[in-house]
Amino acid sequence: MRIFITGGTGFIGSSLVRHLRLENHEVRVLARSKQAIKKVRSLDAIPVPGDITESGPWQENVPLANTVVHCAALASDWGRRRDYKRVNVDGTANILDAIKNWGGDYLHISSIAVHGFRPGVYNENSPVRRGGHPYCDSKAAAEQLIDRAVAEGLKASIVRIASAYGPGDPHFIKRLLEQAKYGRIFIIGRGNQPSNLIYIDDVTEGLVTIIKQGCVPGRYMLSNPLAPDILNAVEYALALLALNVRIKRVPLMIARGMAFLQESKGHLTGNRPPFTRYAVMALGNVCTYSTEITSRKLGWSPKTSIEEGFKRTISWYKMLKSIE
Repeated sequence: MRIFITGGTGFIGSSLVRHLRLENHEVRVLARSKQAIKKVRSLDAIPVPGDITESGPWQENVPLANTVVHCAALASDWGRRRDYKRVNVDGTANILDAIKNWGGDYLHISSIAVHGFRPGVYNENSPVRRGGHPYCDSKAAAEQLIDRAVAEGLKASIVRIASAYGPGDPHFIKRLLEQAKYGRIFIIGRGNQPSNLIYIDDVTEGLVTIIKQGCVPGRYMLSNPLAPDILNAVEYALALLALNVRIKRVPLMIARGMAFLQESKGHLTGNRPPFTRYAVMALGNVCTYSTEITSRKLGWSPKTSIEEGFKRTISWYKMLKSIE
């Protein structure tokens, strides 16, 4: 199978590329820098120079594939609205322009953020609810572009991924340690909110299963309903890291106010704030994501326990630090 992937050097994308190459699929990856080209080659894939935000010769490579996987996104809790639109919305439009009148399969990587992190229970059929944050809103807008393309004949699946973690994860352990160095970890509210963590190998297996089944039009949800709540996840990670730090609970409303002040300071100084309103929404609200429909359609379910996943992730982190 010939597969074209955007975002193939990112956390989720690179895991998918590795798996597909192990199965001897021909994989071409969009690469917008010399460093990205080097990483694509290290993954044993074929780099295609280009930038998702700019039309160019790279678009000629896209319809040559049997399957296109769009992983590329600006996925951050801090940034300018116009940058989220440029990457997440306009970039998706550029991919769709490249595959007009194309008969292959398209897999769009989305996020649970399209639901806006309002408290509630969500499943694959839950509509997008823009949450006011530019990341949430841009991912929701990108899904709407896909829906219009499907109405015009594109064969596309959309998969909403929860909080993926594992070796190579640029967020979970890093941010935990950033707080821990000050001798305390902040937990919003009681800490009984679902962590919605899912191990990277389980995410990859789900994506590969969708690709092999032919990207049936519709939406999928990749999360782990057995993941612990946030407080238990943090306590377990701290134990594995052998860190003795205080866990401080902050009421949700106070956390929102603190985040607003930190963001205001960040806008003035140009520095990323230590925590943001997006993080408060994502970590402070009780949001549950059901994968029942996805599991039934794909015959898929997460296999990696939080204990095993954390051990692998922290072992990777310790090895990385020893190399540095």
